[in-house]
Amino acid sequence: MTRIGIVIYLILLLMVKIGVAQESYTFRGSFEDCKKKALHENKLILVDLYFEGCVPCKMMDEKVFPSTEVDAELKANFVLYKTDVFKEEDGMKLSRKYGVSGFPTYLIMNPSGKVIYIESGYFAVDRFMDLLHEGKKRSAENKLLAFDTDLEKHYPSYFTYRYFRKGDKGEPLDLKNYIKDKNLKEETAFVVSSLVNNNDVDSWTYNNLPWLLDNYGSSLLRKKVIKRMDSKMIAYGKAQQLDSLNTTLAYIRPVFNAQLWKTFLPQFITDYYKGSQDADLYLSYMDSYQLYPSWPLRSNALAQVIIDQKDNKSVLKKIRQQYLDQEKQGDLDITDRYKLTLLHFYLVDYVNAAKGVEILKLLTNNTKERTITPSELNLLSAAITQKKPNIYLPQLAVRTIGSSFE
Repeated sequence: MTRIGIVIYLILLLMVKIGVAQESYTFRGSFEDCKKKALHENKLILVDLYFEGCVPCKMMDEKVFPSTEVDAELKANFVLYKTDVFKEEDGMKLSRKYGVSGFPTYLIMNPSGKVIYIESGYFAVDRFMDLLHEGKKRSAENKLLAFDTDLEKHYPSYFTYRYFRKGDKGEPLDLKNYIKDKNLKEETAFVVSSLVNNNDVDSWTYNNLPWLLDNYGSSLLRKKVIKRMDSKMIAYGKAQQLDSLNTTLAYIRPVFNAQLWKTFLPQFITDYYKGSQDADLYLSYMDSYQLYPSWPLRSNALAQVIIDQKDNKSVLKKIRQQYLDQEKQGDLDITDRYKLTLLHFYLVDYVNAAKGVEILKLLTNNTKERTITPSELNLLSAAITQKKPNIYLPQLAVRTIGSSFE
């Protein structure tokens, strides 16, 4: 066998071993039988709701479940039940009962099938271990969510069609009519209300967050919270209500896991800045909350600030120093060079602004990237020559940053 052949063989062997390892503790059968096994072995149940073609689902299977830590934890303390939400009836029923909308979704249950914890998305090994440990901790403290174990409840046809794609399709209005006179704290009404776009329902959900978190977890609350935050944060900013900003952040924080909080917190604080235009506060929050852990992310966020604050020399000097510090580290791309040139220009440093344009022209000639076009540079150069910042309309120059599940 050739060297390449040996390598391919070893890779295939490893893939088989990974698959066999996971197969060995993945329960095969109905969900009811899974619960019987969990009761018999006194183990928790981890339900993995997935579908074929789901990229984060596949990444979990390839990177996370086979890891030594996760493998050992699941074998020792859990019965793993994986079910396809599009092909298997149990998967459809479980998704409908818990109003699942993102995949993969993980349900951690006690041996009787009572839900302890619900989370969705890709989790790196360390965060997935935290999820499993949190499930065990809540189980030991008997902290169960309020969902019952009945998978055969009656739901509006539109809601059921969403998960089963068969039978009476119904209309979105059916959902509003269904919850119209119901107590939204009741399980079925609450789950159905998660799909209702209605200001009254959204307000009720927001005002009852603490109770809903304790009883139904955070997974069905996030979309409604995020939806409200845009206008709320901008309004706080316009009114310069910093106390309201901080109080609201503390109020909604339990709705988000650590990874999602890192994702959405910058958006919330940026919205406050949009309303307040308080760049000094925004810059201080970037640091205190570590909103942008990498330079490309921070630089992208600063792009709009530079444009907004072009007459605020104090703020521009602070931002320019950040770009000069990065320049010393050789960490400026063409969009950063453009922003640094703007900063020189707005700070009446026409010599360095002109030099910046020349550097940008060289970079543009030596790359296929056309983030900043030659015609754009000609306009900027003319404005610098005339020393008239107001005749130039700046571009919002940001790097393209690939998405990551990590």
